[in-house]
Amino acid sequence: MRDVRTLEDFPLHDGASESSPAAPAEAPLPRAEPGPLLEAAPLSARLSAAAADAAAVLLLTAAAILAARLRTGASPGPAGLLWVAVFVVYLSAFATVVPIVAFGRTLGMALADLSARPAAALPGVPAVTALRRWLGTLATAATGGLLLLWTARDAQAPTPADRFSGCALIGD
Repeated sequence: MRDVRTLEDFPLHDGASESSPAAPAEAPLPRAEPGPLLEAAPLSARLSAAAADAAAVLLLTAAAILAARLRTGASPGPAGLLWVAVFVVYLSAFATVVPIVAFGRTLGMALADLSARPAAALPGVPAVTALRRWLGTLATAATGGLLLLWTARDAQAPTPADRFSGCALIGD
């Protein structure tokens, strides 16, 4: 005779509470605990990657401005420059978060042989982690790099973006 199971036989809890008589007692699944950050990549490789990413974003922004100039025949005014700044921020987020989630690295990271690895043993980088990494990088850029003073003392120390995201940049 065939053993037929219903949805009641598969509990939705992790086994820590009392189990139903119909369900066999199972050990709870191990949960991934966040471990220490991996060994950080050197600051020089990080700066090379950041420069390449910034160059790509600025190149795309310049192409958009030139296309608008060809279309309208005029350079952007003060209000247009505000939109350009918003576009640069949006484009940098898109050029950072999406590639890190999809490939574990941005264009600049690929050129510098770096990749983002979460501290917990997860398959890939979650979108929230990539977004936090971008916000940490944006905060570092907004302070003119002053937040890197703690990293500059120790070559292997994590940057503010590493600490905020829980995702280290490591060399490949």
